[in-house]
Amino acid sequence: MKATICFKNACLFLLTALLPACKQFVQVPSPANQLDAGEVFTNDEIATAAVIGIYSDMESSVPVSTYLTLLPGLSADELSYTSVDQGYSDLAANTCSPANPYTSAVWGIYSTVYKTNLCIQGLQNSSGLSPDEKNQLLGEALFSRAFCYFYLVNLFGDVPLVTSTDYRITDTISRTASSAVYHQMITDLTLAQTLLSPGYPTAQRVRPNSWTATALLSRVYLYTNNWVGAESQASAIINSGLYTLSGLDTVFLNSSNETIWQLMPVNPYFNTQEAPIFIPGGATIMPTFPLTTGLVNAFEPGDGRMSAWTGTTIIGSQVFYYPAKYKNAGGAPVTEYHIVFRLAEQYLIRAEARMQQGNITGAMQDLNTVRSRAGLTALSLSLPQAGAAAAIQQERRIELFAEFGHRWLDLKRTSTVDPVIGALKPSTWQNTAALWPIPQAQISANPSLKQNKGY
Repeated sequence: MKATICFKNACLFLLTALLPACKQFVQVPSPANQLDAGEVFTNDEIATAAVIGIYSDMESSVPVSTYLTLLPGLSADELSYTSVDQGYSDLAANTCSPANPYTSAVWGIYSTVYKTNLCIQGLQNSSGLSPDEKNQLLGEALFSRAFCYFYLVNLFGDVPLVTSTDYRITDTISRTASSAVYHQMITDLTLAQTLLSPGYPTAQRVRPNSWTATALLSRVYLYTNNWVGAESQASAIINSGLYTLSGLDTVFLNSSNETIWQLMPVNPYFNTQEAPIFIPGGATIMPTFPLTTGLVNAFEPGDGRMSAWTGTTIIGSQVFYYPAKYKNAGGAPVTEYHIVFRLAEQYLIRAEARMQQGNITGAMQDLNTVRSRAGLTALSLSLPQAGAAAAIQQERRIELFAEFGHRWLDLKRTSTVDPVIGALKPSTWQNTAALWPIPQAQISANPSLKQNKGY
């Protein structure tokens, strides 16, 4: 852990010099007066700081650490909005325009893509690093690029597949078919698995190991209907013996043994950025992003997650529920990191993959493992396949609510977004809203980019 803390300031300095911010993701040439990448990737310590800087960027960057939970939650049926910001209101009504500042900010993940590409390029061309360190760092950068593309392709659809740092290539790049983007993710992740160590490079799980790449690969296989692959990858994690389901009150602590990968806070005034956004500042203050009535009513009686992972505020006679997975809305002591992958999701991935292959007994056993932790009774091991499928989606909805957009992405990949959101928001919903608009500034800057339908 000491190494990570020591590197934090160094990596932020390096990435300020080495990885310039860009007005558009395609404008990436490095100014002549900035530190050359070749100088960074000749030394283990400095190269490590550069790669760690990717995670500092993810955690300090609003698009990754906060918006990937908040914005999809508004687009789906998880979160509502009680204030007056038009951008958030449009997301909650699914009426975003290409000028929406928040969906446009998520497109800024391409800045992190550029940084991963620069690290990958520098590491591949480096001859001055120790072999083990070079492999570890390259694996981390490949994983990080796949992680970024997973969200870009699921939120915007076909997106430019940028693997170069050459602005002459990226200036006029067009959108790439989602299938090709997924193929690149799988390529990056399978290589990362071979390069990364199964152990963590730090005392806490803030840098990816090989199981982190496996966790994302299992999800990618699930999203691409590779049921055999999804089951195999999830089983490897479950059977590794490295992770166990934590008690409900400790799942989201930075010491949780359920965590596969988490982002360390870089803002000294917060543990996570989510807690101060979701938790009201006082007992009589209305939450800005309360849970929808539909989600609250979806919890079964006796589900321990309702009391452990939600909070309540009473305004007059009305009870507002809000996400409270993270509870520390202030600074020290730092007890919560931003958890990105955890074991419960792997059980749910394997349950769905098994169900799709006709193994209902195995699927329900996995589902019941998650339900047992929540204090719920076991479901029958002999449900019909349709019933098992519905039970799995219900469990995903409750277990993964207000976490990295799972519900919004699940509705889309299972082709239920139109009936579910259409029934919830009949006056504003159009099926083209399943994909967010490409930011207008990007369309204007690059004529090769074409807008999503409906915008």
